[in-house]
Amino acid sequence: MSTQPSNPTRRRFLAYTPTLLVLPLLPETALAFGKKKIREFGEIYDYLKDGKLRTKEAGSQVIVVKNVDFSGERFGGAEWQYFDFVDCSFESNYTIMLKWLTDSTFTNCRFRGIFGLGQTINVRFVHCKVEGESHIGFDWKSRNLVFENCEFTNSNSDPNHIGSVGSAGEIMFIGCKTRNIAWGGNRKLTLKNCTVNNGSLDSASPATFSDKSKMPYSDFLIEDCDLRGGAEISNAQLQSFTLRNSKVGILRTMGSTVLGDVLIEDIKEGHLRLTSSNFCGKLTVRNCSFYHVYDGYSFQCPGIVAVYTLIENITCSSRPANISGAPEKMAEAKRLPKTQNKSLVIRNCKIPDLRIDWAQTEHLRIENCELGEVYIRDGRIGKLEIIGCSLMKLDVSRTQVKEQDVRVREGGKISGHVTVTEGSNIKLMPR
Repeated sequence: MSTQPSNPTRRRFLAYTPTLLVLPLLPETALAFGKKKIREFGEIYDYLKDGKLRTKEAGSQVIVVKNVDFSGERFGGAEWQYFDFVDCSFESNYTIMLKWLTDSTFTNCRFRGIFGLGQTINVRFVHCKVEGESHIGFDWKSRNLVFENCEFTNSNSDPNHIGSVGSAGEIMFIGCKTRNIAWGGNRKLTLKNCTVNNGSLDSASPATFSDKSKMPYSDFLIEDCDLRGGAEISNAQLQSFTLRNSKVGILRTMGSTVLGDVLIEDIKEGHLRLTSSNFCGKLTVRNCSFYHVYDGYSFQCPGIVAVYTLIENITCSSRPANISGAPEKMAEAKRLPKTQNKSLVIRNCKIPDLRIDWAQTEHLRIENCELGEVYIRDGRIGKLEIIGCSLMKLDVSRTQVKEQDVRVREGGKISGHVTVTEGSNIKLMPR
């Protein structure tokens, strides 16, 4: 893993001990008014400097450090264990660079600057504040690392000045709020009941691994969150991705790879653009409503890219829903190598304008849906089933199938349904 980023980017947290960034620090009184310097605490200061001395003299006794100012002190390569920090202020310009941080808590503490907190295990940050263009990094063995009801605030929205809090291992945020500060976890990132404003959610970056076989893939879990202020998940390298019961603005996963399963459910507000992503396992999108239009579409997902795709109980606005995820114009020779779908099922949906063009799949089944216009053009399909659906128009131009069971009801008494089968071998069966 690289430790020398050339410039501050939204993936800067990957360099958990950055060496090139130099940030202006606040005057000491800004964060530490009325607090004593840690050096004044003698024995505790010695314990923070020397972990072996602390273990020898205090064992596993929890030491409380309260209302203390850590600015200007150097703790390079130190090991902190069994400490409870309360109402403390931490300012670091590469001065707090730990080797280990374990079995400790931080409550009502404030952080500003650049911190490398090393291998962090069994540590909780509660009601803490991270301010400005700060960067806090944790090493790859980090686990059971939790931020709870914390605030991350940076007034500078310039992409080159976004702060970051990230772990090369695992990290969890519960009830937290962030603005212009990115969160990341290379092995696991969990968000529960959080609010994100202009913050990216990041994983390991392939550019930082010369040996790509050693790059970790992360498990992303996002539950009960408000992402309407702007959250970006681009070029993420994931093992799994779950987004549940959250509000989004426009959420894009462009350039991301997910080796395992993708589950998105109970999204009632916002727009999902999941196209230009490589989903290698099962893609499930269910119990969602999409009325927010972006780039001319109500919803976009790479249904023909995932191996197995289930779209269930989805309601969309009148603008097109691109379920295949394919660009409208692409040569077949370029498209086929990117297609791995074995099963694409669309069930119990209300979609006025459904687009499944260029569907290369072994099995496409659409059942019990209320549809307006349906476009399945230029497809190469093993078995096509359209059963128990109402629709106004079906266009299967130039699509070839090996097996078919296509039964539709008329969608309106006046116009009925219009079927376009130019260049296709599909035939409607009796209702």
